Amino acid sequence: MKSVLLILPFLAGCASMLADGTPTTADDGSRIYSITSLYDGESGSREQAIRSMNIDATNLCMTGYTLISEEVRPIMGPTGGVTSSRLIWEIKCDKKPEETSS
Repeated sequence: MKSVLLILPFLAGCASMLADGTPTTADDGSRIYSITSLYDGESGSREQAIRSMNIDATNLCMTGYTLISEEVRPIMGPTGGVTSSRLIWEIKCDKKPEETSS
């Protein structure tokens, strides 16, 4: 059963996956996350992965986020060809605006 679950992201064309672990904390106290998505060579799959990651980032950082870095890592098949790619974002959550007193 586990092997079927591991293959589902490849069958779907792309799949967003939040990174395991806890976020790191920036000097200003904001949280920094690394999120990952898989996509294949199908037309529009990278754009769909980006849309999914945007949703994940928005859900993680309710006050908004800033993209710090983006990395693409190809995943090679047994014959040496690229079968899919892993898109990795490092995001920094925006700090909540300071509440002003009336």
